Amino acid sequence: MHKHLFVAVSFCFWLLSAHAADAPGPGAPQSPRLAALLAALDRKDPTALAAFWEEVEKVHTPLVEEVPNQPHDALYTFLIHADPADDVLNVRLGADFPMRTEHHTDTFQRLGSSNVWYTSYVLPKASRSFYRIRVPQGLHPSPSSPARFTIDGVLYEHYLDPLNPRVFPEGKDHVDAPGSYFVGSEAPPNPYLAVHADVSSGSLQKFEIDSQVLGGKRTVTMYTPASYAGKKESLPFVLLFDGESYIIDAAAPTMLDNMIGRKVIPPVIVAFLHSQGTRNEDLQPSAKFQQFIGAELVPWIRARYGIGKNGKLNLVGGCSFGGLAAGYTAFVHPEIFGNILSQSGSFWWSPTYLEDISPSPNAGWMVKQFAESAPKPLRFYMSVGSWESAGMLSGNRILRSVLMGKGNAVSYSEVVSGHNWANFQQSFPDGLIALLGDKSRR
Repeated sequence: MHKHLFVAVSFCFWLLSAHAADAPGPGAPQSPRLAALLAALDRKDPTALAAFWEEVEKVHTPLVEEVPNQPHDALYTFLIHADPADDVLNVRLGADFPMRTEHHTDTFQRLGSSNVWYTSYVLPKASRSFYRIRVPQGLHPSPSSPARFTIDGVLYEHYLDPLNPRVFPEGKDHVDAPGSYFVGSEAPPNPYLAVHADVSSGSLQKFEIDSQVLGGKRTVTMYTPASYAGKKESLPFVLLFDGESYIIDAAAPTMLDNMIGRKVIPPVIVAFLHSQGTRNEDLQPSAKFQQFIGAELVPWIRARYGIGKNGKLNLVGGCSFGGLAAGYTAFVHPEIFGNILSQSGSFWWSPTYLEDISPSPNAGWMVKQFAESAPKPLRFYMSVGSWESAGMLSGNRILRSVLMGKGNAVSYSEVVSGHNWANFQQSFPDGLIALLGDKSRR
């Protein structure tokens, strides 16, 4: 596979001097496969380079190799294929795993004088990672980019790794910009993602709700399981924020079909509440939004669907700000929702976080609410990526301790991943099983 990643010469020297501090130094590559290739090139082996790229087209990137005396780690090597005449020192790798530079934008190093450029990392085999290739804007042959990012005042465009066919989210339809990703050999599988002909599909129906409280409309997509017989049947109720992303990016309806079909959770009715356009307004702790949920949204759903009135059977969930909103919703409405599914919940949040100098002196507002209130009859599933920010990790860890100190049941998981939908998709069924599965009721 041949991909030209070039930089105009007039622009090249400026960028090289601007980024020299974080450029990897010379030396033998960590990768045994690259070291063998370099030795073959030094021997003037005329077939070595072509054979290497043929191998890469079969195994794809990143290259994965064993690390001596570290059985649960592997060496992951990312590659760029560029002619010697092309200058790719300005091309960066942007990833969610621990990197060498402050802004998660590491440079690539050239293998000798070949057309192989590389960067390598030792990571756990249990990891699941999301990444993109970054190139200064306008200097890539492709006319489009899924996302943009400014580094040292230079606007970079993000591209998928052309040597890696794995993309998340897959398909043409997605809410968030897609990225390349890889899954380590020891990462747990998700058995609920495949569509099976023998599993009945639930139904999805989208509605617009006029809210007098919020002074506008909100979109909700309702999921009912295949076995749903109508309004008279009372089923557990699940409310999920960022509903459009759970539906499209995380493939939650397919997972629900499979989990219900396999009877690992009971049949449930799910309200996917869309957040596009009003996300920051709705999902940060807001008395007005909670009034909308309690006085408008839930009554609207109850009038049309047979959702349970027993809060112990109902669940509210979300990721990031949605996880924060889920915690606050149950805090305000414990009579409606007795179970909280929080995926990388933003419990670092404070009402003044946009004005405060980081770290905010008011951080952990939601943690403080639970700490200073009387115990509430709530059960939690909390997951967070071990590669997420220190604030994200500490906020979740502290809230877990506060809740357990209050006597709340908490299922807690730190997964080897970053802050992305591939992570949230993976932990979503674990949270439902922990909170709604048969064993969770014992």
